[in-house]
Formats: sequence, structure tokens, C-alpha cells
Amino acid sequence: MILGSHNSWSYLPPKHWWIWPFHFMAKCQRVDIREQYEKYGVRCFDLRVRWKKWKMQVAHGIVEYDISEQQLKDDLAFLNDKGDCFVRIIHEVRTEKQYWKSVEFFKSFCYVSVSDYPNIKFWCGRNLYNWTCDYSFRCHPTCDEKYSSVCYPRIIDDWWPWLYAAIHNAENIAKGTKDDILLIDFVDLR
Repeated sequence: MILGSHNSWSYLPPKHWWIWPFHFMAKCQRVDIREQYEKYGVRCFDLRVRWKKWKMQVAHGIVEYDISEQQLKDDLAFLNDKGDCFVRIIHEVRTEKQYWKSVEFFKSFCYVSVSDYPNIKFWCGRNLYNWTCDYSFRCHPTCDEKYSSVCYPRIIDDWWPWLYAAIHNAENIAKGTKDDILLIDFVDLR
């Protein structure tokens, strides 16, 4: 079983000051990519991207994270150098308008990522608008997602995603999964 972190880059601070009071609702990780890998054994990372005025954003819902293009490249280069990582890329769009404005950018980003980081097993390539596949990767692992938004009614996830992780991560990790990947929030909570 491969351990994965859901919304892996959500440990970052929000890009916009006005989102700070609500950030706790979108935050799914507390430790950076290197620490997720080195200290907590994460080998699958969940990258959510969208485009705003032709500029890529790492995002989760309404939250856009404060990360430079170079920092993201450095994170992916780190994972590429390790040679044993998976990265799920999801097109973080939720409306038809957002989708059509950026689908070609998303496809291009996926293509370049595969080319630039050949040792990473990229997968998914779907969008959140209608869950269709926008880019087809070679890798298709199975994934068991154990975090509050898929295990409990939406209100738990919307307000306290760390609560499910604090209560259930140790059990979910110990139990394992028949799937290739177990994806969890807050990998540091066990």
C-alpha cells in the first residue's frame, strides 16, 4: 500500500488575505512536501491546479495557495529525484466557464509535467467540474480515499477536516487498503 496525502500543497498559506479566516476549512495538510515524504512516508501527492488570467494557481476550492512557479518546480524536482513517487493532478475547476477557459492550459501542464519529471508516476488528469478525463496519463493506480469529505456528511469536511484525520488516520493506516494508494488528510496526525 502506498500512502498518499490529499491536497498535498494545502499546508501553504492562502494567497489572498481575505481567505485567512476560512483557510482552516480547506487546509488538508500541515507539513511541506519534503517532510511528508521524509518523515511520514508519503509517496503519492495530490496536486490541484487551475488558471487565472493565464497564470497557474495551486488551489483547493476557493483557496489559492501562495506558491511560486519555481517552488512548485522545486517540489516536483525533489519528488522526481526520489524516483518512487506518484502525483495525482486534478484540474481544480467547478464551473463550465472555468473549465472551458483553462482546459487547454491544464492539458499542456500535464504534458510538460510528464516530460520534465519522467521519474514521477503522474495519474488522474480529471477535472472537478464534471469529472471527465482532460488528460490521459499512462499510470492508473487504484485509490482508497479516507478523509472526511468522502467518509462523512459535508459539514464535517467543511468545518473540521483535521477532526476526521485525528480520529481515524491511525486506524485507516493500520487497516490498509486493497487499492494501490491510501489517500488521507493530515498525514502527520496518527
